[in-house]
Amino acid sequence: MAKLRALKALLTIALAEIAEYRALTFIWMLAGTLPIIMMFVWMSAAGTGEIAGYRASDFAGYFMLAFLTGQLTQVWVIWSLDEDIRHGRLSIQLVRPIDPLLTYVTFNLAANGIRLPIALAVTAIGLFLGGALGGMPWERAPLFALSLVGSWLIVFNLNYALGLLSLWTDRAIALESWYYVVASVLAGKLFPLDLLPPGMRDAVAFTPFPYIVNLPIEIMTARVPIGDAAAGIGIQLLWAALFIGAHRLLWRLGLRRYGAVGA
Repeated sequence: MAKLRALKALLTIALAEIAEYRALTFIWMLAGTLPIIMMFVWMSAAGTGEIAGYRASDFAGYFMLAFLTGQLTQVWVIWSLDEDIRHGRLSIQLVRPIDPLLTYVTFNLAANGIRLPIALAVTAIGLFLGGALGGMPWERAPLFALSLVGSWLIVFNLNYALGLLSLWTDRAIALESWYYVVASVLAGKLFPLDLLPPGMRDAVAFTPFPYIVNLPIEIMTARVPIGDAAAGIGIQLLWAALFIGAHRLLWRLGLRRYGAVGA
């Protein structure tokens, strides 16, 4: 019960703090508009024809869903961990009765909750204007929502593991830039992964990135059958479990070093 009360208090604080900095939340949303820019590029390239089976309306549907997925899987935990570790604020969290991990989870989920209504409205408008709203298989929405949970679990836990490297080096924050570039390309934010050569797409499938953006979109646009969609969500959970295991190991090892230097 004590932990539940602590979590409730954390959520209240997180919502109040994020609501106080609404302008910052809006800036973060603007930082995730790359898929919308790419939508116009690919729609213009397709014109009245097709590119690898994608019409202009298909590109509209793909990239608006990529925008929504990106908004709901956006995390900044690398930055938070880096600052808290370098400035010693992690010490304050260590004396609390809950794992610091839950603090970062709560704040990131609270931010997503505040972005959700705006992201949904922008997505709906984009789908309508792009001619993709009517043809969307809405019966797949629950499966799409489930895949978004899997996407968030991958993104958050991967970034948490990277952020914990700040316990060893002051250059861990540089990894965020590399992660952003790699994820933008391999996750499907710049182009549908269907456009990759078959061999390259098979290779990319062995990384976690296609399961962050491309998979939810393929589920919602019915480009994969239900069976493959369920298998994809299972793979999402496997990647999430792998990164959870990684950051738990890094936490145990790093905490010894953090305490040893008297932080």
